[in-house]
Amino acid sequence: MPDEALQRAEARVAIRAGRLPRREPDRVFGGPGSGRPCRVCKRPITHDETEYELQFAHAGARPLIRFYVHCRCFAAWDLERTRP
Repeated sequence: MPDEALQRAEARVAIRAGRLPRREPDRVFGGPGSGRPCRVCKRPITHDETEYELQFAHAGARPLIRFYVHCRCFAAWDLERTRP
């Protein structure tokens, strides 16, 4: 995994590019990786890594939006999304 400074830079890019929102998720679930690409670093989340599923609800009839991130990428994103 990359160092913290690189992960935080990747998280800022993900926010600016619209790959992840800046607001707090409505729900967060954790478990073993599913092989999906991480929305922060774009690398697969392997079965031996922890995967977080971030769920964002919308008003109206739209379904939940789900994003998948590595545990450490989640931490970097959470720090960056709350930065002024």
